[in-house]
Amino acid sequence: MKILITYFSNTGNTEKIAKSMKDVLMDYDVGLISAKDVDPTTLSSYDIVFLGSGVYASRIDKSILTMIKKAVPDLPTKFAYFCTHASLKLFQEPFKRITGTIKKHNCEIIGEFECVGENLGIPLDTQLAMLENLPEAQREKAKKDMEKIKGRPNEMDLENAKNFAISLVKNL
Repeated sequence: MKILITYFSNTGNTEKIAKSMKDVLMDYDVGLISAKDVDPTTLSSYDIVFLGSGVYASRIDKSILTMIKKAVPDLPTKFAYFCTHASLKLFQEPFKRITGTIKKHNCEIIGEFECVGENLGIPLDTQLAMLENLPEAQREKAKKDMEKIKGRPNEMDLENAKNFAISLVKNL
């Protein structure tokens, strides 16, 4: 089975998840390539493509969308999504913009994985200054939430990513 794990990672969080997935799939033919370095014309040569991105303003990075648009109509039949985000609950639908394109071309989304990741892209002082605009109760909750995601993705998150990847591939 030929597998591609491709991702965009601004802070390194999503890249950690991608690498952990690759580590557990070592018995397969796996490529790990940054989305901006993928040749879209090669996507159809994979049995499954794992698409990953950090979530920025409720969306995945445009490099993932651009790659998929350039690959149409030669897409692989199976995709899996993974993302990292700085909110304790993923309330967004970050892959929404590409899901329509993928399904329109008779491709299947076989799984989705998400986990929190510490917001390393914005300096802490800036994050705290942004919180000052919130009402006090919301500000305090946001500060507590920031503490809960500090250091994530952690070892448990990486193990969960490995379990996700291997279970998907074994069930094909």
